[in-house]
Amino acid sequence: MTSHSARILLVDDELTLLELLGDYLRDRGHDVVTAENGASALDLYNTELPDLVLLDLKLPDVSGLDILRHITSRDEETAMVVISGVGSLDDVIEALRRGAWDFLVKPFINLELVMHAVEKALEKRRLRQENRLYREHLEEEVQRRTQELRQEILARKRIEDDLRRSEMRYRELSLTDELTGLYNARHFFRQVQAEVERAMRYDSPLSLCVLDIDHFKEYNDSYGHLCGDSVLSELGRVIQKLIRDSDSAYRYGGEEFIIVLPATNREEAARVAERIRCSFHEHAFFPRPGTEVHVAISLGVTSYVPGESISDFVDRADQNMYAAKKCGRNTTVCR
Repeated sequence: MTSHSARILLVDDELTLLELLGDYLRDRGHDVVTAENGASALDLYNTELPDLVLLDLKLPDVSGLDILRHITSRDEETAMVVISGVGSLDDVIEALRRGAWDFLVKPFINLELVMHAVEKALEKRRLRQENRLYREHLEEEVQRRTQELRQEILARKRIEDDLRRSEMRYRELSLTDELTGLYNARHFFRQVQAEVERAMRYDSPLSLCVLDIDHFKEYNDSYGHLCGDSVLSELGRVIQKLIRDSDSAYRYGGEEFIIVLPATNREEAARVAERIRCSFHEHAFFPRPGTEVHVAISLGVTSYVPGESISDFVDRADQNMYAAKKCGRNTTVCR
């Protein structure tokens, strides 16, 4: 067989034509199997799986149209050329409607016409196969690229999520004190300005509570800074536990803290301060084995006076805290 040879199934009940056409196609390099009736044609098709079927529509046992339907339903890439007598053009039209690729009318005047139809059908089959393979390759490429894009999107989303978390973490670190978990002094000055403006706009009360750990230097000198850090951390925890979500607390200095209480008058703020003072003082620290220490705080509370500066507002709360120190510490001064 030549490099362009094909497996051809030739079906016709005229033995002379079957032999003549079979030899002709073999001489041109094709592998030809022949069938004299429909039953044999179906058996050979199922076992040989030919590239091309030359099918006579008038067979003694099975209708050529039925064979055509069987083959085209199984494999659309099998080239189908039907053969018909001169007076059976209606059958040819029906065959073409059912999927035949071309037709030949016998008797054949010139076998070159048969060869032309065979070559045309085989070329069409080749193009169909190439097109199918290209579509399959294209679908595989689309699926592969889609998967790659999906992975890229997921990876990019993970990166964006990581960046977002990093930004949030950086923002939190820039606004909060790592030891106590409270906001830092820098954020306090931005926030208290906003709260003063809100209080003026809605004519609502606004209070501050400034608190300082009593004898904290002596505690650090006696037990070390790590024990002192534990005191600061615990005070931050107590404050966070006892204030409302609308309130905000800040580590204002080394051992000094400040709480902003929106929509809270001075008396209400003093009650909050007392709860914090009592709760913190109840906590026992053990800086050394067998040594139990209760740490006290002094607190100053005041409310905003419309029209005053923020520095005057903060200074008054701070002075109240120092007044609590002068009163013996572990107390709250509210005025």
